[in-house]
Amino acid sequence: MTRHTSPFSSVASRLCWALALLCLLALPAQAAIEVTGMPGELNLGPRVAVLEDPDRELDIASLLARRDRLPWRASDQDTLNFSFSSSAWWLEVDLANASAAPERRLLELAMPLHDYLDAWLVDERGEVVQAWQTGNRRDFDSRPVAHRTFVLPIALPPGETRRVILRLDTHDGLYDATPLYLMDDASFLAKTQRELMAFSLYFGALLALLIYNLLLYVATRERPLLLYVIYLGTFFVLMFAARGFAFQYWWPTLPTFNNQMIPLNIGLFAITLAIFSSNYLSLQRQAPGVARALYGVAGVCLASALPALLGHYAPIFRLMIPAAIVLSTLLLGVAAWLSWRGDVLARIFLVAWSVLLVGVSLYFLRVAGVLPYNAVTEYAVQAGSGLEFLMLALGLAWKINRLKNEKLAAERATHEMQRTLNQQLEAQVRARTSDLEAANRQLVALSRTDPLTGLLNRRQFHALVDDELQRRRRHGRPLLFAVMDIDAFKAYNDTYGHQAGDEVLVRVAALLERHFRRAGDRLFRLGGEEFGLMLEADTLAAGLQALEQFRAAIEGLGIPHAGSGHGVVTASFGLVACEDFDRVPDTQALYVQADQAMYEAKGRERNRIVTRHLAFGA
Repeated sequence: MTRHTSPFSSVASRLCWALALLCLLALPAQAAIEVTGMPGELNLGPRVAVLEDPDRELDIASLLARRDRLPWRASDQDTLNFSFSSSAWWLEVDLANASAAPERRLLELAMPLHDYLDAWLVDERGEVVQAWQTGNRRDFDSRPVAHRTFVLPIALPPGETRRVILRLDTHDGLYDATPLYLMDDASFLAKTQRELMAFSLYFGALLALLIYNLLLYVATRERPLLLYVIYLGTFFVLMFAARGFAFQYWWPTLPTFNNQMIPLNIGLFAITLAIFSSNYLSLQRQAPGVARALYGVAGVCLASALPALLGHYAPIFRLMIPAAIVLSTLLLGVAAWLSWRGDVLARIFLVAWSVLLVGVSLYFLRVAGVLPYNAVTEYAVQAGSGLEFLMLALGLAWKINRLKNEKLAAERATHEMQRTLNQQLEAQVRARTSDLEAANRQLVALSRTDPLTGLLNRRQFHALVDDELQRRRRHGRPLLFAVMDIDAFKAYNDTYGHQAGDEVLVRVAALLERHFRRAGDRLFRLGGEEFGLMLEADTLAAGLQALEQFRAAIEGLGIPHAGSGHGVVTASFGLVACEDFDRVPDTQALYVQADQAMYEAKGRERNRIVTRHLAFGA
C-alpha cells in the first residue's frame, strides 16, 4: 500500500521547524552552533551566554521557567574568568545538528580544580534529557568521562538542536579561569594523547631528576642535593595535583583532602624554595638580610595556606598571590645582584628562575585570554619548570664540584700548614731538646763542679780519686795528691769583705786551670779556701816542681793582704805520693795525709810546700 503525504502536512512541518528555530534565535543565548561543519576543536568561551545568580536561588526548573525574563548576557571572554565571586554562574549554548545522522560531541571544562559543575542537556521542547553533577569537590567517579578535567558527552539527534546549560559554583567564592571547548571524539582522543605524552615526559623527567639526585645524596651526603630533592619533590606533587592527576590516580575518593593539599603544598613549596635558594646562592654568607626576608615571605605563604584545613580558600589566595609575587621578585633581584657581582651560580639561577617565570606568565596570560590557546601557552609551565630544574641540577653539580675543589684546596692548604707546623714543631723540639741537653749538662756540671770557681767539687773528689787509685794500682804508677789552703783567708775576708774573698778564690782557681792542664790533672775545691790537686806526675820531685811553680805564681799575683806576714795573698800546700798499692788506702785516708802535710806547711810560716811519701804496704 502506497503512502501519500499531504502537501499541507509537509508545509506545516516546515513551518513548525522554522518557528522553532526563530524562537531559539530570539532567545538571549548565542546563535546555535552547527556541529556538522564544526572544526575538530572549538573554543566556546566567547560563544556562550552568561547569567549571574548572586543569591544562588535558581535551580534548573526555575531557570527554565523564567528563562526569558532573566538578564542573560553574551560572553566576551575566550577563557571564562569569574575570579573572586560569591555568586553562582550559569552558562548556556545551543548546539544544532542539521545532518541526517546522529552526532556526538564532547564538551570539556578544561580546569581540573573547579569545585562544582552541574550540567543539563535540554531538548527543543525545553525538557531535560540528560543531567550531570560533578566537580572537584565530588568523588572522581561522578565524572561521566574518566579524565583529569571535566568532559561531558553531548548526543545530538539528526535534525535537532540541544541546549547545554551549565551551573558553576565554588566552595567559598574562588573561581579558577575556565577554558571551555567543544570537540569530536577523534579530536578529544588526539588532544588527550598529546597531553598524556607531554605530561608523561614532563613528570617522568622530574621523577628521574628526583631519584637520581636522591641517590647522589645517599652516596655523597651533600646537603644541597637533599634540599634540591625536597624542593623538586614539593613542586612535583604540586604540579601533579594542580593538573588533576593526583585526584584521578592517588585519592579519587578524597575530594576534601585533594582541595586541602593544593594550597598547603603551595605553602610548602614556598618554604622549600626559600631554603633551597638561600643555600644554592649562599645567601646566609653573601646577603643574610635577603635570606631572612625570603624566609619571612615564604612563612607568610605557608601560614596563609593553613586556613585550607578549615575549608577556607578564597582568603588564602588573596594573601598568597601577593606573597608569591614578592617572593619571586626577591629571588630575581638577589640573583641579578649576585650575577652582576660575578657569581656564576647566581647567573645559572637567574636564567633558570626567569625561564620558569616566563612559562608561568605565558600560561596565565593564556588562561586570562590575553594570549591564544596553543601548545606553547598550554605547556609553558611544564617547559619552563623542566628547563629550570635541569639547569638547577647542572648548577648544583657545578657547585658541588666547586665545593669539592675548595675542600681539596683547603685540605692541601691544611696539609701544607700541618707539614709546616710539624717542621716548626720538630725544630722547636730539637731546640728544646738541645736546650734541655744543655741544661742537663749544666745540671750535671753543677752537680760535679763548684758554682763559684768552676772546679770539681768535693763529691767528685771522692769519686775520681777512688777510680784513680784503682787505675794506678793496675798500672803500677804512683798517685800524687796535694791539698792547698789560702793563707790567712779569714783575716782577708774580715779585712776586705767576702766579695773580695770570692774574687780571690776565682782568680786562684783560674790560675790553677792555667798551670795544671795535663790530661790526668784534676782540680777540686774541697770547701772554703781549701783546694785539692791530683797531679799527672810519676815522681814526688816532679809533683813538687809543678806545685812550687804554682805557689810562686800565686804570690806573683800580688793581691794585697794586710793580714798576712808576706803582704800579699799566698797559699800553703801538703803533697803526698802513694807508691805502694799492696794496701791501697781509701780517698779519705789520702786526704787526711795531705791535709796534715798542708797544716805542717802552715806551721812553718805558711807559703810553702810540705811533701810526704806514703807506703801502705805490709
